[in-house]
Amino acid sequence: MGKTNVILKQHIENLGDAGDLVSVSAGYARNFLLPKNLCILAGKAELAALEVHKEKIRKAAEKEKENLQIKAGKISELLLPVSVKVGQNGKIFGSVTSMHIVDLLVSHDISLDKKQIHIETPLREIGEYSLSVNLGHGIHSTLRIQIVAEDAK
Repeated sequence: MGKTNVILKQHIENLGDAGDLVSVSAGYARNFLLPKNLCILAGKAELAALEVHKEKIRKAAEKEKENLQIKAGKISELLLPVSVKVGQNGKIFGSVTSMHIVDLLVSHDISLDKKQIHIETPLREIGEYSLSVNLGHGIHSTLRIQIVAEDAK
C-alpha cells in the first residue's frame, strides 16, 4: 500500500486546493483522481512546471469559485414548483427526490448533481420546503421548492 505524490488540478474536499502537492494512496490516485482528470502525477518535471503553472491553476480555481457563487445566488432566489400526483389528504404518491429536483433545475439553466442536494426528511406532502445545496469549494445555498398538486386531465 504505497503512497503517490500528485498535484491537484482543482479543489477536492478534505484533500487540498488546486495546485497543492499531496500524498495519497496509489489506489485512490489510480482509480479515482487520475481517471476523473483531477490531478497529475508529481514527477521531477511536473514539480518544476508546477511553480510556473501554479498561478494559472489558482486563477482557474478562483474563476470556478466565482461561478459557483453566482450559481448559489441564482439558486437562493429561485422558488421551484414541483407538480406531483396527489392522493387523499394532500399525500403524494411516493416522494420528491433529489433526482426530480435536478431534472427540474435543468429548465432553469442550473446543472447540479443529485448528491449536492440534501433532503433531511422525505418530501411526501404538499407545501414549501427549503433544501440545502452544497456546490463545493465551501459554497452552500438554500433552494426553496413548492410541491403542488398536478392538474387532473
